[in-house]
Amino acid sequence: MLLIAASATLHFTRPVIPPATRAASLAGPSRSRRGGCEMVTVAASLDATEAALSSIRAAPAESSAPAPHEPLASAPWRHAFSTLVSHRAFVSDGFGEVAFKLEEHWEFAVGAFTMEDVARDVTLLPPQFVASGMRHQGGVYNQPFAAGFSFADVDTRMDSATVVMLNAGFLVPKLASISLAMLEATGLPIWLNVYLSKPGLATSTQLHTDAQDVVLVQCTGRKRWRVYRPPPPGKTPSLDPFARGKGTDHMEFVEEDLLIDTVMEPGQVLYIPAGYPHTTDTLLEPVEDEVASQPSVHLTVGVDSHIWSLSYAHLRQHALTRAGQPAALSDGAPVSALPLPQWLRLHAPLPFGFLSARHLAAGGG
Repeated sequence: MLLIAASATLHFTRPVIPPATRAASLAGPSRSRRGGCEMVTVAASLDATEAALSSIRAAPAESSAPAPHEPLASAPWRHAFSTLVSHRAFVSDGFGEVAFKLEEHWEFAVGAFTMEDVARDVTLLPPQFVASGMRHQGGVYNQPFAAGFSFADVDTRMDSATVVMLNAGFLVPKLASISLAMLEATGLPIWLNVYLSKPGLATSTQLHTDAQDVVLVQCTGRKRWRVYRPPPPGKTPSLDPFARGKGTDHMEFVEEDLLIDTVMEPGQVLYIPAGYPHTTDTLLEPVEDEVASQPSVHLTVGVDSHIWSLSYAHLRQHALTRAGQPAALSDGAPVSALPLPQWLRLHAPLPFGFLSARHLAAGGG
């Protein structure tokens, strides 16, 4: 798996799926197009080292044989997620700290969930779980659908906005096995959303941050993603770094903080840590192929570490509170005053599988 994310500069030209992989840390990529390809130049940014990440190699995720009685459709997802979260470099230098794009192509994800599936399953969700962004009184908010909505209503709203199926992994049978595969691989609380965007949207989602570490898997169509380095929390101490760009909080684009600028194709995978600003659109250069006419359908599989206070920052705060000590730094400054690299390290999620350690120990595993 290539992580477009590490310490050396590299050029990544798509389409290319080499057997060996390498990773590079992100800083400010330049972006150009040549024919049907896209070139992304990625330069150094975070503390992850080339030595740590260069060991990553492509793993044929779809080749894993299913376990006995395991539905064949879920086997490649189980293997792909477990391969990603068990890789030493990702665990030590990637999870919660570095945004990257895999060069490995998840062929099994192409067409795994389509608009035909949406038409069949979207009304399985309660109306408050199906929504699109809307501008209201100077802010950006989710507008849920009304009771009794239909797929035709969803299709109509997609003419002008991205529609999200929130928590679909809990309610749509076809997606439940994918959610379970991620849950078993990480041993952490997870959720799965589905995002639907027709071609031609100048802004699919505004620049914002989220509280989840997410793996984005493109199933159909194309979507452009831009991911940025988080702004120093000390600049806006009254705002939640994991919920920026929502409501009336408008984030500004800082081009020198651009880390990734890429168009996702079916079968491609992008990882974005919690707190990293990102924005999307489907206003792409014309490409005459079958994919160009398809709406973009992608799965966002999130790890809910921060929602459940499963980070080192929360552990520190809890321990100090129990000891009757203030949560401020030793000099009295708030934690938000830390330089960005130290702040990110402190707010890193707890390790994969740590919740399972007690059960493994009890069972002698």
